Amino acid sequence: MARQELPVSFDLGQAQGPVTLASLIKRDEPILAQPTSSALESSADDKLLALVERSEQFEEALLMCFPSVGTLLSIDSDQCQLAASACHLCIEHASVARAAFTMDAPNSASAVLRLQYEALLRAAWLVYVANPAQISKLGQDLTQKAELAAKNLPGANEMLAKVLEAAPQGLTAHLAEFDQYSRHALNSYVHSGIHPLRRVREGFPEEMALQLIRISNGLMHMAYRMLATLTGSQRRMNKVTRLYEQFTDCCPMKPAA
Repeated sequence: MARQELPVSFDLGQAQGPVTLASLIKRDEPILAQPTSSALESSADDKLLALVERSEQFEEALLMCFPSVGTLLSIDSDQCQLAASACHLCIEHASVARAAFTMDAPNSASAVLRLQYEALLRAAWLVYVANPAQISKLGQDLTQKAELAAKNLPGANEMLAKVLEAAPQGLTAHLAEFDQYSRHALNSYVHSGIHPLRRVREGFPEEMALQLIRISNGLMHMAYRMLATLTGSQRRMNKVTRLYEQFTDCCPMKPAA
């Protein structure tokens, strides 16, 4: 079985500039989930809820770019179905992360954001890198034998290295930036390390929460762009790609000059 070559255009959108989690730790700003004055607490909540609402509007606009019956793949293959599944997983994680922030669970939201990144990375790897044997391993029915076989598949570091070599720069730039500036700190939230333990004791910086929501929206947008590509419609690809220009206030990137 040969790999399906899928035309993808990821040439729009550039980062506003890296904001590392470490750079947000010591800033003097309102804190979430920590006793503060009612005025500061209300201000922080208002900003977060407004950003979450705007993020929901962004996703609704993205969904309007697709048929009401769902995503129709241009090529009905295991490769495309698995890639689409990984994109949907990325989008699901984005929704859960937003909900966690509104539930005053920012540490859980941060852990989910790390999972969201890897779902998008897996989708990119499936589209641009995975060979037929690897695709077959992920496409098997859930059995103990299939689970053991899938454990031999590349992890995040290996997937990223291969994707950076094979995928379009417009996609790889965002994946590489996330890996460089956010992934390692977010790993700490997945493994209950120093970052979440400190945040539980001292509170979660408002600016950090807002930035993580924007980063999550950026990953979600990339997942929808990849889904648009999998439908084979150039018009849909262009529409989804350009849509973020209307939502730069809730995204981590700005339109290209």
